[in-house]
Amino acid sequence: MEQNSNLTRGLTLVTLFTLITGAMVGMAWAVLANVFMYRAGPAIVISLAVAAVLSIFIGLCYAELCSAMPKAGGEYIYVKRGMGNFAGFIAGWLLVLAYASMMPGECIILGKLLNGINPSWSPSLTGALIAVFFTVINLMGVKISGRIQFLFTLILFGGILLYCAAAIPKLQWANYQPVFGKGIGGIAIMIPISMLGFMGFDILPQAAEEVNAPIRKMVFLIPLSILFVAFFYFIVNLANAGLEPWQKLAASKDSIPIMGPVKIALGEKGAMIVIVAGICGLLTTMNAFLLGGSRLLMAMAADGQLPSPLAYVHPKFRTPSVALIFLGLIGVAGSYIKELIVLFDTASAAVLICYFLVALSVIMLRRKEPGMERPYKLWGYPVVPILAIVAVIPTWLISLTLLTPWAMGVFWGWIILGGLYFLLFRKKGPATDKAAT
Repeated sequence: MEQNSNLTRGLTLVTLFTLITGAMVGMAWAVLANVFMYRAGPAIVISLAVAAVLSIFIGLCYAELCSAMPKAGGEYIYVKRGMGNFAGFIAGWLLVLAYASMMPGECIILGKLLNGINPSWSPSLTGALIAVFFTVINLMGVKISGRIQFLFTLILFGGILLYCAAAIPKLQWANYQPVFGKGIGGIAIMIPISMLGFMGFDILPQAAEEVNAPIRKMVFLIPLSILFVAFFYFIVNLANAGLEPWQKLAASKDSIPIMGPVKIALGEKGAMIVIVAGICGLLTTMNAFLLGGSRLLMAMAADGQLPSPLAYVHPKFRTPSVALIFLGLIGVAGSYIKELIVLFDTASAAVLICYFLVALSVIMLRRKEPGMERPYKLWGYPVVPILAIVAVIPTWLISLTLLTPWAMGVFWGWIILGGLYFLLFRKKGPATDKAAT
């Protein structure tokens, strides 16, 4: 059945691009720099390269499906049409977990960052207040949200460029030694987390109904955004590892571990540039995931898969207000969680299953509905979706090894809870949604 979401086309291609890239780059590159170096050392750039290539394969699968079904709901819509109701529900349900994990994760990072500037500020309370602020901004309309995203994204990438440019003349090859200090295992472990660093291109399907541009132009932003962000991840990690012995950064216990390398590159006063850029990165990520997550919840609720109040669209602002408030409350509550990396590991395991199901849906729909209108058809079919599927499986298995017992319980408990909800409470509907085109 076709859903009328009543959303407003308040985004341009430029603001959409900043939504995607801003969603990808928060401030994990700064606050978790010690964890990344501890797990992989300077060879983290290899993990990033592999993750970028795999993400492009997956992103191209998204591009084809989004061009055919440019509806809020993204993965849920695609997988439901390709593989049926239950598979679609699981894809959407797991993506909700990923969004719900990323939202408080960014709140925690921001709280730690501001606490590092002023220890009298409570990290948890600060994160909670920021979650409330951005929830209110998103409630006021997608056009306002998009403009704020554009401004903060410019500051984010400008700050990273300044840091890396200042670092270049001070890099020392000796600081990278041993490049493979953590071995092949370290590189492999960081691939799923690195792929999480490219999570954000899935914001495009969620926001497709709100972009004032042809869908064929929109979908090319997916591979472009991945390449753009990969460049920034490369240069910032090379700077982090080369300004001082990487083992020192790996052993750092500071709330903002990147500050050591940053002060070498920019000095004490210049370090504020990176702090401001990092704050903007956190805000862009939080803003984008609020936008994307709320549209996913709205679409699933409108289709009877989640409680109907989540489908409510405010008559004045044309935003899914109940879904936004729900995610905002998760951000507030999650700000008091202490284990930050647990949230990102859980989100990684969840989103990789979504990637697998989306790639598989490309193949299923090519067979089931060869006549479906596809304004963009991915090149290299069926090689690209097959490579995406083959690559995601071992990457997902690696991601499971990173889950703590508590995180493992949350992950599987979420799946079981979703399965029970699907069987007992959701509204019965058709297995496909051909009106989505």
